[in-house]
Amino acid sequence: MKAARLAQGLTLGAMALMAACAAPQSPEEQAQAALRARPALAEVLARLPTEAAGFERGTTTNFEDRQPGYGSAVEYTTPARDGLPARAAVASVMLYDLGQQALPANAPAEAVTPVLDEAVREATVLPPGRTLAEIARRNLLLPDGGSMTCADLSGSFGRTAVEQQVCAGTAAGRFLRVHVTMPRRNSGVADADDFTRAIAAAARRVSAASPAR
Repeated sequence: MKAARLAQGLTLGAMALMAACAAPQSPEEQAQAALRARPALAEVLARLPTEAAGFERGTTTNFEDRQPGYGSAVEYTTPARDGLPARAAVASVMLYDLGQQALPANAPAEAVTPVLDEAVREATVLPPGRTLAEIARRNLLLPDGGSMTCADLSGSFGRTAVEQQVCAGTAAGRFLRVHVTMPRRNSGVADADDFTRAIAAAARRVSAASPAR
């Protein structure tokens, strides 16, 4: 009898725990959960470093106020060094949600691929005298074990042969896009992969020194 009462008590306790877990969240709890899944855009932008993989942070352009869902873009450039001029390589970091619900840190390919496809279309629609074409697509492993999908582009701006890397993924509940462009002759001025990893790690708030798995 004592064992039966104990078993009954354990069963009732488990049911009570399950009921408590299933209890609906209050509006305040729901708001806090949403904020954890997608922190305020200003907070995520503040995470981005002033320097990353040889690039220095520049101006931030806010698109969100004019077009909700379009987020912000942050410019990065390389400074003058080793006989190379300033802006030998330029990069752009974009965070936006397109009005969608909070995205997971490692969104599935069906969510990310259209974003990368659109980024490549934008990058390859250029004025006369400039050309870029996609030559390869690959996954870039991130410090937290996730990845971004990257497209490698090649072409010319006038007489200058150029290379561009466009990567798309997710961070802090939003889409993350990173573009890096540099003349082919100065391709050693910066490492586009290292820069993209550093930016993604900062936006996701993980250590860039963490080993990729």
